[in-house]
Amino acid sequence: MEKIRINKSAERALDLLVLLAKTGSALTLNEICKEMDMPKSSGFELVQTLLYKGFIEMDDSRLKTYRLGLAAFETGMAYQTNMEITQLARPFLLELNKQTGSTVFLGVEDKGKVVYLDKAENFSVMRPTAKLGSRRFLHTTGVGKALLAAMPDEKIEYLYSDGEISRKTPFSMVTMSDILLDMKEIRERGYSIDDREDNEEMYCMGSAIFDQANQPVAAISIASVCSSLTPERKEMVSKLITETALKLSNQLGYSGKKLYVNI
Repeated sequence: MEKIRINKSAERALDLLVLLAKTGSALTLNEICKEMDMPKSSGFELVQTLLYKGFIEMDDSRLKTYRLGLAAFETGMAYQTNMEITQLARPFLLELNKQTGSTVFLGVEDKGKVVYLDKAENFSVMRPTAKLGSRRFLHTTGVGKALLAAMPDEKIEYLYSDGEISRKTPFSMVTMSDILLDMKEIRERGYSIDDREDNEEMYCMGSAIFDQANQPVAAISIASVCSSLTPERKEMVSKLITETALKLSNQLGYSGKKLYVNI
């Protein structure tokens, strides 16, 4: 087994956050240094760094006590949201799978890729190969494009500013102008379309899930065999995907009646 290399500064910073979380009360610098068995000079630098980054904050300026800050809360909530959305979405995924006979995916954006968190496929006629935890391109997948369209154009351009845009199939969009036009169309109709862009046999439709702050937290998609789709089925699937994404968004506090507004 490969030996893990520990960065002592990072370890101390995390230990301090854990200490404040477990203590449940604000601590002075002296108390922090005593609990962590560190010199006061090292403790002062550590506290100042975490203060600057917002992970701790001054609780009482007179007593000079410190507590967890907003950045620590936001970091924890990001993890909790991913966990909550998986549990919240599960019955919806199962129902969509039953209604359509197609595999239904739930995914999130991470470091410019889509990561699959869950899927429902018990009633699927054909099962796509995407595995849970796997990463795919944002610009070629139904889930990924749904998430991408929830971002401002400036962020999309930044994500693809460091090199050539990858092609998965002959149908993949590989120019920024085509991708941005596609994002505009997704926002207007309320759902994404992956027409054989990631897999030449599959046609996917997806839509983002928004929270109370109108921020995308995840997306769902329905993957169908391309040859099995009729105009009537496309209309049915698009209606189901947008209605379900809106229901999930509303349960997370989203107050809009339509998705992809004010992007």
